[in-house]
Amino acid sequence: MSEARNDPMRLVQRTGMLSRQARPDWIYFLPILHFCACLMSTLRFFVPGLQYLVVIWDFVMRADFPLSLVASALTPQYAALAAIWIVLAGTLWWYLLGRLVEFTLIRLKRNRMSG
Repeated sequence: MSEARNDPMRLVQRTGMLSRQARPDWIYFLPILHFCACLMSTLRFFVPGLQYLVVIWDFVMRADFPLSLVASALTPQYAALAAIWIVLAGTLWWYLLGRLVEFTLIRLKRNRMSG
């Protein structure tokens, strides 16, 4: 009788482990870091004393290399659109890179288990 009471609890614990394995938290770290760096670099427009934060924007542009080419092409005439492109596309880029790393690690783990 006590085993029948513990079965739903075991099911909940297993479900929690499955959802934890399906989406690890570390894949969100780089996109959040990218988004926060973009937000920090925009503070220089609102607070005159924070002009040195342009260094963060330069770092973000270098870190988003393939995407920053589009932003560099847009900057002379459409600076706001280029900034929006870097924030949105760059954050998505880092999320997809995290998912790619996760997929690769899962695949390697399966290959080691089967082989």
